[in-house]
Amino acid sequence: MKKTTINYLHVGYWLLVLVQTLLVSLGTGVLGTTFDWRLFSQIVLPVKFLQVLSSAIFFYINYLFLIPVFLKKGNVIKYLPSLIATLLIFTPLYYFLEQRLYPMIGWKSYDADLNFWFAVMITLSSNFINIFLAILLSYLMDWRTMRIQKEIIEKEQFKTELAFLKSQVNPHYLFNTINDIYALTQQQSAEAPNALLKLSELLRYMLRESDDQFVPLSKEIIYLENVIELQKIGQKGLSFVNFEVVGEVNKLKIAPLILINFVENAFKHGTFNKKNNPINILIIIHEQLLHFQISNQINHVKKDKTGGIGLVNVKRRLSLIYPEKHELTIHQLENEFIVDLKIALYD
Repeated sequence: MKKTTINYLHVGYWLLVLVQTLLVSLGTGVLGTTFDWRLFSQIVLPVKFLQVLSSAIFFYINYLFLIPVFLKKGNVIKYLPSLIATLLIFTPLYYFLEQRLYPMIGWKSYDADLNFWFAVMITLSSNFINIFLAILLSYLMDWRTMRIQKEIIEKEQFKTELAFLKSQVNPHYLFNTINDIYALTQQQSAEAPNALLKLSELLRYMLRESDDQFVPLSKEIIYLENVIELQKIGQKGLSFVNFEVVGEVNKLKIAPLILINFVENAFKHGTFNKKNNPINILIIIHEQLLHFQISNQINHVKKDKTGGIGLVNVKRRLSLIYPEKHELTIHQLENEFIVDLKIALYD
């Protein structure tokens, strides 16, 4: 809630108090049996306005000064005398209003003249509820501020963690790809320009598009296609990948770089240089549900015992971005690694 909104609520509250006191006056027959606009505008309205104004002034002295300076700092012993002192300071004001000003404009609240202690009791009774309202509101606003600060800290931690996890997208893949393209240029291969173009598109996506919280699913798929094509170029044609997309992707969005770890993991730990043992990647879109499946034969020769960091990162990102909106199942069989991921996407 914005500060201006809170200020409007304060003004609205005191206007309601004023309206309530005016209605009480009308209900008690102050104006007689018939409504007298002159009596209402020249006597009742000014009197009730001054009464509410004096209560509001006392309220904010307590709310903005006494409570923060004394009560919230644990100085209850100082707060109570300060509150009593404020009541005593306001007593002459109430006395002046009731005994001098109001009678001058034709209003008299009490038949008998006020003495000092009776004026003290009027001051206390007029502000008794406001004292507790000020304390309650002050602590509620503190709770609100603490909650907002906690949310800000959590959001910053969320962004920081996501940025860190996103930065962990395997840099070794880029280095390997650059080395592969360098080798192609040394061989003066005709595939070198195309590979360099795909690498530039890949880098552009990683550096620019992935800054957004969500990107079009179609762009994420193009990114995966470029990764696969570059891998095939690096393997000099000895790379077999079946990549299929089923369903409408144009209207949906996904967190960027959320699928690439699974693809890189398949290339890193799998065997895919035989036509009968390819990496199989299938993306199925049904309404707003993405079903991603990838499987590969495990390469026991080059199995990395220190691997798995990428999968840990992507699991964490999924839990942060899609809490209770995703389902990830990983099966590691003797010779096959299978990933099955379902995500409820945003449009």
